[in-house]
Amino acid sequence: MAEEGVDPLVRFGVFTDVHYAGHQYMDRYCYDSLEKLKICIEMFNGRGLSMVVNLGDSIDKAERKEEELAFLAAVRGVYETFRGERHEVLGNHDVATLTKEEFLTHCSKTPRAPYYAFDYGPVHFVVLDANCHVDGSDFSEGDFEWDEAWIPRTQLEWLDKDLAATGNRPVVILVHENLDHRLYNGALDPHVVRNADQVRFVLERAGNVRLVLQGHYHPGMNTVINGIPYIGLRAMVVGAGMGQNAFGICRLYEDGRVGLEGFGEQDSAEISSKEDGDEAV
Repeated sequence: MAEEGVDPLVRFGVFTDVHYAGHQYMDRYCYDSLEKLKICIEMFNGRGLSMVVNLGDSIDKAERKEEELAFLAAVRGVYETFRGERHEVLGNHDVATLTKEEFLTHCSKTPRAPYYAFDYGPVHFVVLDANCHVDGSDFSEGDFEWDEAWIPRTQLEWLDKDLAATGNRPVVILVHENLDHRLYNGALDPHVVRNADQVRFVLERAGNVRLVLQGHYHPGMNTVINGIPYIGLRAMVVGAGMGQNAFGICRLYEDGRVGLEGFGEQDSAEISSKEDGDEAV
Protein backbone atom coordinates (compact mmCIF):
# COMPACT_ATOMS: atom_id res chain seq x y z
CA MET A 1 0.00 0.00 0.00
CA ALA A 2 2.72 2.45 0.92
CA GLU A 3 5.93 3.25 -0.88
CA GLU A 4 8.63 0.92 0.41
CA GLY A 5 10.91 2.59 2.93
CA VAL A 6 8.57 5.53 3.59
CA ASP A 7 7.52 5.69 7.23
CA PRO A 8 4.10 7.08 8.15
CA LEU A 9 3.72 10.02 10.48
CA VAL A 10 1.53 7.77 12.64
CA ARG A 11 -0.01 4.33 12.54
CA PHE A 12 -2.73 3.11 14.86
CA GLY A 13 -5.47 0.52 15.17
CA VAL A 14 -9.11 1.39 14.59
CA PHE A 15 -12.43 -0.44 14.86
CA THR A 16 -16.08 0.49 15.21
CA ASP A 17 -19.61 -0.69 16.04
CA VAL A 18 -18.90 -3.69 18.26
CA HIS A 19 -22.54 -3.62 19.49
CA TYR A 20 -21.82 -6.30 22.08
CA ALA A 21 -24.96 -7.83 23.66
CA GLY A 22 -26.63 -11.20 24.09
CA HIS A 23 -28.86 -11.15 21.02
CA GLN A 24 -28.95 -11.09 17.22
CA TYR A 25 -31.15 -9.03 14.88
CA MET A 26 -30.96 -8.26 11.17
CA ASP A 27 -27.31 -8.78 10.17
CA ARG A 28 -26.03 -7.89 13.66
CA TYR A 29 -24.63 -10.87 15.56
CA CYS A 30 -24.06 -9.01 18.81
CA TYR A 31 -23.09 -12.07 20.84
CA ASP A 32 -20.14 -12.79 18.50
CA SER A 33 -18.61 -9.33 18.93
CA LEU A 34 -16.64 -9.97 22.11
CA GLU A 35 -14.63 -12.77 20.48
CA LYS A 36 -14.20 -10.64 17.37
CA LEU A 37 -12.82 -7.83 19.53
CA LYS A 38 -10.40 -10.25 21.22
CA ILE A 39 -9.02 -11.23 17.79
CA CYS A 40 -8.74 -7.54 16.86
CA ILE A 41 -6.83 -6.54 19.99
CA GLU A 42 -4.54 -9.58 19.78
CA MET A 43 -3.68 -8.57 16.20
CA PHE A 44 -2.95 -4.98 17.23
CA ASN A 45 -0.72 -6.14 20.09
CA GLY A 46 1.02 -8.59 17.78
CA ARG A 47 1.74 -5.83 15.27
CA GLY A 48 3.31 -3.68 17.99
CA LEU A 49 0.84 -0.79 17.76
CA SER A 50 0.97 1.82 20.50
CA MET A 51 -2.45 3.42 19.98
CA VAL A 52 -5.96 2.21 19.17
CA VAL A 53 -9.24 4.06 18.51
CA ASN A 54 -12.77 2.75 19.10
CA LEU A 55 -15.18 4.76 16.91
CA GLY A 56 -18.26 4.05 19.03
CA ASP A 57 -21.29 1.83 19.63
CA SER A 58 -19.39 -0.51 21.94
CA ILE A 59 -22.63 -2.01 23.22
CA ASP A 60 -26.11 -2.70 21.95
CA LYS A 61 -29.36 -1.92 23.73
CA ALA A 62 -30.53 -4.08 26.63
CA GLU A 63 -33.77 -3.98 28.57
CA ARG A 64 -32.09 -3.11 31.86
CA LYS A 65 -29.27 -0.74 32.72
CA GLU A 66 -27.51 -3.46 34.71
CA GLU A 67 -27.33 -5.63 31.59
CA GLU A 68 -25.79 -2.85 29.53
CA LEU A 69 -23.22 -2.15 32.23
CA ALA A 70 -22.31 -5.86 32.22
CA PHE A 71 -21.89 -5.79 28.42
CA LEU A 72 -19.77 -2.65 28.72
CA ALA A 73 -17.61 -4.23 31.44
CA ALA A 74 -16.99 -7.23 29.18
CA VAL A 75 -15.97 -5.00 26.27
CA ARG A 76 -13.70 -2.97 28.55
CA GLY A 77 -12.11 -6.14 29.84
CA VAL A 78 -11.01 -7.00 26.33
CA TYR A 79 -10.17 -3.47 25.20
CA GLU A 80 -7.92 -2.92 28.18
CA THR A 81 -5.71 -5.83 27.16
CA PHE A 82 -4.32 -3.56 24.45
CA ARG A 83 -0.78 -2.68 25.42
CA GLY A 84 -0.85 0.99 24.52
CA GLU A 85 -2.87 4.19 24.41
CA ARG A 86 -6.64 3.75 24.03
CA HIS A 87 -9.27 6.24 22.87
CA GLU A 88 -12.99 5.97 22.23
CA VAL A 89 -15.76 7.92 20.61
CA LEU A 90 -19.31 7.98 21.93
CA GLY A 91 -21.85 6.23 19.70
CA ASN A 92 -25.63 6.56 19.78
CA HIS A 93 -26.09 2.99 21.06
CA ASP A 94 -23.75 3.76 23.95
CA VAL A 95 -26.39 6.11 25.35
CA ALA A 96 -29.48 4.05 24.51
CA THR A 97 -29.97 3.30 28.20
CA LEU A 98 -26.98 4.99 29.83
CA THR A 99 -26.24 8.67 30.20
CA LYS A 100 -22.99 9.97 28.72
CA GLU A 101 -21.61 10.43 32.22
CA GLU A 102 -22.49 6.85 33.18
CA PHE A 103 -20.96 5.41 30.03
CA LEU A 104 -17.72 7.39 30.28
CA THR A 105 -17.38 6.79 34.02
CA HIS A 106 -17.59 3.04 33.50
CA CYS A 107 -15.05 3.22 30.65
CA SER A 108 -12.18 4.55 32.73
CA LYS A 109 -11.11 5.41 36.26
CA THR A 110 -10.27 8.86 34.87
CA PRO A 111 -13.06 9.47 32.34
CA ARG A 112 -12.59 11.96 29.53
CA ALA A 113 -15.16 14.47 28.34
CA PRO A 114 -17.52 13.45 25.48
CA TYR A 115 -15.33 15.49 23.12
CA TYR A 116 -11.65 16.26 23.56
CA ALA A 117 -8.32 16.57 21.74
CA PHE A 118 -4.93 14.90 22.16
CA ASP A 119 -1.56 14.65 20.44
CA TYR A 120 -0.02 11.39 19.28
CA GLY A 121 3.42 11.77 17.79
CA PRO A 122 3.42 14.68 15.33
CA VAL A 123 -0.35 14.45 14.74
CA HIS A 124 -3.21 16.18 16.58
CA PHE A 125 -6.38 14.13 17.10
CA VAL A 126 -9.85 15.50 17.85
CA VAL A 127 -12.67 13.35 19.23
CA LEU A 128 -16.11 14.79 18.42
CA ASP A 129 -19.48 14.01 20.00
CA ALA A 130 -22.49 14.23 17.68
CA ASN A 131 -24.89 12.59 20.14
CA CYS A 132 -26.87 15.78 20.68
CA HIS A 133 -30.27 17.22 19.81
CA VAL A 134 -30.72 20.27 17.61
CA ASP A 135 -30.95 22.45 20.73
CA GLY A 136 -27.55 21.20 21.92
CA SER A 137 -28.85 18.97 24.72
CA ASP A 138 -27.42 15.47 25.13
CA PHE A 139 -28.79 12.18 23.87
CA SER A 140 -29.61 10.23 27.01
CA GLU A 141 -31.37 7.05 28.09
CA GLY A 142 -33.30 6.57 24.86
CA ASP A 143 -34.12 10.26 24.48
CA PHE A 144 -32.99 10.56 20.87
CA GLU A 145 -33.57 9.52 17.26
CA TRP A 146 -30.51 7.86 15.69
CA ASP A 147 -30.95 9.82 12.46
CA GLU A 148 -31.22 13.23 14.16
CA ALA A 149 -27.68 13.79 15.41
CA TRP A 150 -26.18 17.27 15.72
CA ILE A 151 -22.90 18.86 16.78
CA PRO A 152 -23.87 21.87 18.94
CA ARG A 153 -22.63 25.41 18.42
CA THR A 154 -20.57 25.32 21.63
CA GLN A 155 -18.69 22.27 20.38
CA LEU A 156 -18.20 23.86 16.95
CA GLU A 157 -16.74 26.96 18.57
CA TRP A 158 -14.42 24.79 20.68
CA LEU A 159 -13.39 22.86 17.55
CA ASP A 160 -12.65 26.05 15.63
CA LYS A 161 -10.42 27.36 18.43
CA ASP A 162 -8.67 24.01 18.88
CA LEU A 163 -7.84 23.69 15.18
CA ALA A 164 -6.60 27.30 15.04
CA ALA A 165 -4.33 26.71 18.04
CA THR A 166 -2.93 23.55 16.42
CA GLY A 167 -1.24 25.53 13.65
CA ASN A 168 0.41 23.44 10.93
CA ARG A 169 0.35 20.18 12.87
CA PRO A 170 -1.71 17.63 10.84
CA VAL A 171 -5.11 16.80 12.35
CA VAL A 172 -7.22 13.63 12.38
CA ILE A 173 -10.91 13.92 13.33
CA LEU A 174 -12.60 10.97 15.09
CA VAL A 175 -16.41 10.83 15.14
CA HIS A 176 -19.14 8.17 15.25
CA GLU A 177 -21.92 9.70 13.14
CA ASN A 178 -20.85 10.79 9.68
CA LEU A 179 -19.64 14.18 8.43
CA ASP A 180 -19.59 13.65 4.65
CA HIS A 181 -22.24 14.91 2.23
CA ARG A 182 -23.75 11.78 0.70
CA LEU A 183 -27.45 11.53 -0.14
CA TYR A 184 -30.06 8.79 0.22
CA ASN A 185 -33.24 8.98 -1.89
CA GLY A 186 -32.45 12.58 -2.74
CA ALA A 187 -32.02 13.76 0.86
CA LEU A 188 -29.12 13.83 3.30
CA ASP A 189 -28.26 10.26 4.28
CA PRO A 190 -29.70 9.54 7.77
CA HIS A 191 -26.27 8.42 9.01
CA VAL A 192 -24.89 11.92 8.39
CA VAL A 193 -24.88 14.58 11.12
CA ARG A 194 -27.69 17.03 10.36
CA ASN A 195 -25.36 20.05 10.44
CA ALA A 196 -22.39 18.26 8.88
CA ASP A 197 -22.02 21.12 6.39
CA GLN A 198 -21.26 23.50 9.27
CA VAL A 199 -18.70 21.08 10.68
CA ARG A 200 -17.02 20.65 7.28
CA PHE A 201 -16.82 24.43 6.92
CA VAL A 202 -14.83 24.60 10.17
CA LEU A 203 -12.57 21.69 9.11
CA GLU A 204 -11.90 23.12 5.66
CA ARG A 205 -11.27 26.65 6.91
CA ALA A 206 -8.66 25.38 9.38
CA GLY A 207 -6.53 24.01 6.55
CA ASN A 208 -4.77 21.41 8.70
CA VAL A 209 -7.30 18.55 8.78
CA ARG A 210 -5.87 15.55 6.96
CA LEU A 211 -8.42 12.83 7.72
CA VAL A 212 -11.88 12.17 9.19
CA LEU A 213 -12.52 8.66 10.58
CA GLN A 214 -16.11 7.67 11.29
CA GLY A 215 -18.31 4.66 12.12
CA HIS A 216 -22.13 4.31 12.32
CA TYR A 217 -22.72 3.40 8.65
CA HIS A 218 -22.20 -0.36 8.88
CA PRO A 219 -21.17 -1.18 5.28
CA GLY A 220 -18.28 1.32 5.41
CA MET A 221 -17.39 3.92 2.78
CA ASN A 222 -14.87 6.56 1.80
CA THR A 223 -14.90 9.86 0.01
CA VAL A 224 -12.73 12.95 -0.39
CA ILE A 225 -14.40 16.35 -0.01
CA ASN A 226 -12.45 19.54 -0.71
CA GLY A 227 -9.15 17.79 -0.05
CA ILE A 228 -10.16 15.98 3.17
CA PRO A 229 -10.58 12.16 3.10
CA TYR A 230 -13.56 10.78 5.00
CA ILE A 231 -13.27 7.08 5.84
CA GLY A 232 -16.14 5.13 7.36
CA LEU A 233 -15.17 1.73 8.71
CA ARG A 234 -17.24 -1.42 8.36
CA ALA A 235 -19.05 -2.45 11.55
CA MET A 236 -17.47 -5.27 13.55
CA VAL A 237 -20.93 -6.60 14.54
CA VAL A 238 -22.08 -7.38 11.01
CA GLY A 239 -22.14 -11.07 10.10
CA ALA A 240 -21.98 -14.33 12.04
CA GLY A 241 -18.73 -15.94 13.14
CA MET A 242 -15.13 -14.82 13.33
CA GLY A 243 -14.75 -14.78 9.55
CA GLN A 244 -17.07 -11.76 9.47
CA ASN A 245 -14.82 -9.59 11.63
CA ALA A 246 -13.79 -6.07 10.56
CA PHE A 247 -11.05 -3.71 11.79
CA GLY A 248 -8.01 -1.93 10.41
CA ILE A 249 -4.64 -0.30 10.86
CA CYS A 250 -4.56 3.32 9.71
CA ARG A 251 -1.43 5.11 8.47
CA LEU A 252 -1.07 8.82 7.76
CA TYR A 253 1.82 9.98 5.54
CA GLU A 254 3.61 13.29 5.19
CA ASP A 255 2.48 13.71 1.56
CA GLY A 256 -1.21 13.51 2.48
CA ARG A 257 -1.84 9.86 1.65
CA VAL A 258 -3.90 7.76 4.02
CA GLY A 259 -3.44 4.01 4.14
CA LEU A 260 -5.97 1.64 5.67
CA GLU A 261 -4.88 -1.97 6.08
CA GLY A 262 -8.07 -3.95 6.47
CA PHE A 263 -8.65 -7.23 8.27
CA GLY A 264 -11.60 -9.60 7.89
CA GLU A 265 -14.35 -7.94 5.89
CA GLN A 266 -12.73 -4.50 6.15
CA ASP A 267 -11.18 -3.75 2.76
CA SER A 268 -7.79 -2.11 2.52
CA ALA A 269 -7.49 1.24 0.78
CA GLU A 270 -5.06 4.00 -0.03
CA ILE A 271 -6.55 7.45 -0.42
CA SER A 272 -5.02 10.67 -1.66
CA SER A 273 -6.42 14.03 -0.65
CA LYS A 274 -5.65 15.45 -4.08
CA GLU A 275 -8.78 14.22 -5.87
CA ASP A 276 -12.38 14.43 -4.69
CA GLY A 277 -14.71 11.52 -5.29
CA ASP A 278 -16.74 8.73 -3.71
CA GLU A 279 -15.73 5.12 -3.44
CA ALA A 280 -16.98 2.22 -1.33
CA VAL A 281 -14.40 0.71 1.04
